[in-house]
Amino acid sequence: MSAPVRIERVEDGRLCVVTPLNTPPDTGTDTDAGTGTSMGMGTGTGPSVLDAAPDVDVAVLEVAGGHLAWSVTALEALPVAVLDDPVRAQDWLWAVYGEDVAIALSAIALSAIALSAIAAGKGLQDLRAPAAPALPELLASARRLAFAHWAARWWPASVIDAVPPLDEGLLAAEIGELTDECDLLLGAEDREGEWEWEQEQEQEREQERERAGAGEGSAPVGDRPHSAPRATDYALAAGPATTTAATAEADGMTLSRGTGGSDWRRYPPGLIDASERAVSWEVVRASARTTLTVRAVAAPGPATVDPRLTPRATVDGASGPLEVGLRLVDDLWLGSAGLPDPHTGGLTVDLHLPGFGTPPRLPDEDRATHQEAAAHEDRAARRAVRTRVRNFVRHRLSGAPSATPLLRAEIAAAADDESDF
Repeated sequence: MSAPVRIERVEDGRLCVVTPLNTPPDTGTDTDAGTGTSMGMGTGTGPSVLDAAPDVDVAVLEVAGGHLAWSVTALEALPVAVLDDPVRAQDWLWAVYGEDVAIALSAIALSAIALSAIAAGKGLQDLRAPAAPALPELLASARRLAFAHWAARWWPASVIDAVPPLDEGLLAAEIGELTDECDLLLGAEDREGEWEWEQEQEQEREQERERAGAGEGSAPVGDRPHSAPRATDYALAAGPATTTAATAEADGMTLSRGTGGSDWRRYPPGLIDASERAVSWEVVRASARTTLTVRAVAAPGPATVDPRLTPRATVDGASGPLEVGLRLVDDLWLGSAGLPDPHTGGLTVDLHLPGFGTPPRLPDEDRATHQEAAAHEDRAARRAVRTRVRNFVRHRLSGAPSATPLLRAEIAAAADDESDF
């Protein structure tokens, strides 16, 4: 069974993009396979590494000569390929997209006619070809490998939402096996890098096991108990009527409070619970002082991040942006700061690890031309993406049929779900 793809040169001819055309694009641009005209630089039916603001629902696999990208909720589709070295990509293009696509890409990317047309400033060429994977089993392994890498970074582990964490050892082992299966997609240099990464991960896990087995002295800030907490343990921490601050300030008056989620892109995995109710704040007035307290439920499972990495909260809505440092107390990140004046309105609390994943700031003159990126950064849009990912993960763990079989770490997490959560 074949599906049409569009092949084009973008970025002044420096990159080649292979885009499936099996469904209408999100941007509303023309996708009629009979037009024969350039479709522009958009990624059409799926995400790619060229997107202005790639989000947490995108699975990416680095391959020889470029990158493949899938929507994590539509892994059964063909990926979007962005190629910076079409010559190297010819080693595997035929296997993933079929010989017709490999030949068409060669025509648009490597022919003297195409290169001279681009050099003459006559625009970017555009071709269509039917895609029929020659090695569908390789494509299946590639999408599983991309999903496994995605899960290692974006899996929405949450004790509040009853989404169990994945066993990092099982996940790393399967990533290694799938990498071997996808050897054709990886060049020798890339495969060597994967091997080095696997060795580093194994060394880190061995060090964690040694520290856990020693059991001497006090545990560092980032080391939490290995027994998984239950969602009921956080009913007060995550709910709107938190009482921790009231205990600390028994005679105080609560002026305002709220709950919300956090942007997963602003900190590494294993730090913050992924729930949309994991972050709460409260403003208390006591003894002529106004104090803001921020709480965030820590990610479930044993800590796997450096204990020296502590998140911060940026609070907007008061007299100005306020930075609140957080510290880990049991399974909660806590922080407080004084407010200059009593505040009874709503606040916006964003969690982040300083220097990690900060979206680039656009120059003033460029902001008007990046409407789509600005809209994607909207809080409601980001929350909708996270909700879609969370529902997708729950569906997989529920045992419902899936086009992409569960990873071993998912199977283990689903088996432990009822007993641990």
